[in-house]
Amino acid sequence: MNRKNQPKIEDYATIEGYAETIPIYAFGYTYVYGIGPDLLPGTVMQDDNANPVRKFKPKKSWEITSNYCGSTPGREPKTMWNDDQPLLPVHLIDGDPETAWASRGMTAPNVQPEWIRIDLPMESTVAAVALVCSKKGPHPDPKGRVGKSLPKHLTVKLSRDGAHWETVYEDASFSGDDSGRNLIGFEPCSAKMIWVIGQGFERGDIWGSWGPTFSLGELEVLEPDGNNMALISRGAGVQVSSTYYGYGMDRFTQDMLWPIQYDLGFKWTRVGYDMSMYLWAYVEREKGTLRLDPKADAAVTQAHENGVNVIMVLDKANWLYQDPPRKTDWRMSRIYEMMETYYDHQGWPHESPELLEGWQRYVEFMVRHFKGRVAYYEICNEWPSYIGVDNYLTIVDATIPVIKSADPDARIMLGAVQPIIGDPFDAETLLACLRSGEPKLATQVDAISWHPFYQPDPESPEFRNYRENFVRLKEKCQELGFNGAYCASEWAFMAPYPLTTGPNDWGDGSTWTSEMQKAKYSARLMTAHAGMGIISLFNETFQTGRLEREVSLLRNSTFQVDPITPSQPQAAYYVLRNISTVLDGCEPAAFDVTFSGEKEFECYTFGCGPEKLLLAAWTPGRTGDAIGEATSDVRVPGVRAKSARVFDVFNGTEQELLVRLEGGSTLLKGIRVKDYPTFIQLVGAL
Repeated sequence: MNRKNQPKIEDYATIEGYAETIPIYAFGYTYVYGIGPDLLPGTVMQDDNANPVRKFKPKKSWEITSNYCGSTPGREPKTMWNDDQPLLPVHLIDGDPETAWASRGMTAPNVQPEWIRIDLPMESTVAAVALVCSKKGPHPDPKGRVGKSLPKHLTVKLSRDGAHWETVYEDASFSGDDSGRNLIGFEPCSAKMIWVIGQGFERGDIWGSWGPTFSLGELEVLEPDGNNMALISRGAGVQVSSTYYGYGMDRFTQDMLWPIQYDLGFKWTRVGYDMSMYLWAYVEREKGTLRLDPKADAAVTQAHENGVNVIMVLDKANWLYQDPPRKTDWRMSRIYEMMETYYDHQGWPHESPELLEGWQRYVEFMVRHFKGRVAYYEICNEWPSYIGVDNYLTIVDATIPVIKSADPDARIMLGAVQPIIGDPFDAETLLACLRSGEPKLATQVDAISWHPFYQPDPESPEFRNYRENFVRLKEKCQELGFNGAYCASEWAFMAPYPLTTGPNDWGDGSTWTSEMQKAKYSARLMTAHAGMGIISLFNETFQTGRLEREVSLLRNSTFQVDPITPSQPQAAYYVLRNISTVLDGCEPAAFDVTFSGEKEFECYTFGCGPEKLLLAAWTPGRTGDAIGEATSDVRVPGVRAKSARVFDVFNGTEQELLVRLEGGSTLLKGIRVKDYPTFIQLVGAL
């Protein structure tokens, strides 16, 4: 990178305050402390060490030479015409109950009230309100609850001035009809503002938001003669407590939060999977015309120029190529059809010759367009697990020649396989793909990927044996002729507050973690992947839509507001940011490390340039919020270090260690190894 043109974090975030002398950066409404906060104050790293403990400054992506750290950024910036939002509150007053509004789903029924406020242009006599449920609603699945999710506790308040409110209706056991119109009458009175408040909601099932949700097709405010005044055509306005913007979120959040991956110091990002602007369905929204959203296009350029390696997933089919075609008028889809590709699937490219030919045109367009800006093109997200190896290979065989023709230097990644209990690699599917073809696919692709863990139990065999299982997988891959990169392209730990209740796609919730546990486990897995030479992507950097999953490095379990619920950094955000800096320029390197005592330790070793070694160690297994540690003498046989220092990634500090040289070894006495990675750098190591 040209150092004269090197960016600054202030290009993407404003400074909105200082904590003493440390800046507080604002990415939109997300406030980030400039250095690592004291998450575990009072931490001691070595017994009897009086050397000063200093904060280190986290590096940005463009300042880091290399590391294996990254994330899936929760989609990408987009223009307004590609921001499909059919659940906005304006649909409560458009006069059409088949359009709908939905609040953001909660993790439990009574986290907070959800409400709707109607403002009339003038004080009028109000005799009733009506909660009108959609008959079908904009959701393609008739089982969905869009436009028909009512509260169990309903309150209606009226005001003439916005300061004084009179309760005209309250029912703590409201049992509404979710198939039609719910009329709530009361003594006619004068009002300018109408406030409808709901509490106690059922599961919503709204495009992946499984949490309890308030959703209506229309809210009517009725005069004594029955005319509806709550219409935008009569000058009414609407406000709500929150809005569900879907898995893909909204364009304002994307604009604000896309740059936080640079603050995290991540060197890897993965885009193009579900709900992305790079999907075929978004790139070709009018049949025969392929175009990229200009903001999404610019986002890839920006990431590349800022030193981030982009993995682009070429994903999904296209509604236009189905028989008969669906969603042929993309402009109307903004209102009536959310382009929610995760739940409203478009089919698979292998299902017809026309689909496969269209897919190939899409692939060629993408590779030619992004030539030089993409590190790997991943052929489909999780498709081997969805459609089987044979069908997937049909698509792969049709895709690889197109990629190589469009860009002979392009690097290709096999589509990630889903996590399988007991085998986080789904090794059989991966190996079946690699051994296929002549020559074998193992010699035609440059990377393989998998999604190893979502909320694993740290004591489970699949988690504890992950390292040795990967070694076996790598050996089998190499036997087939594969010599490329390995990528754990999605993994996450989750810490919802309050805990998600009821059935959900992550089981019974028995492995939910606290925020601090999430940070510790995430730090371990990110470090372990780096120690094995695996590109490691936390899923997702931010995700303000699905709260019951809580896959995010930002704190989503806060009070919900409209139009945008700000998300603030979790502990994991700061910890992974510190790890990105500590691992700058580090590659896996084998050298011996021994520990005293009976305690079990997990350890990974790295080389970090000339005469620098790094080791990361922790006590494995389940942990808690407080400091967990075990004291040990750490010996590095065969290495004589001039000095050593320790990094505490939970407090963002470094300290010179007390070092002894005994024969040909470096001895570090009384190291307090934590239940999260303790990083020790040996300087002048010979």
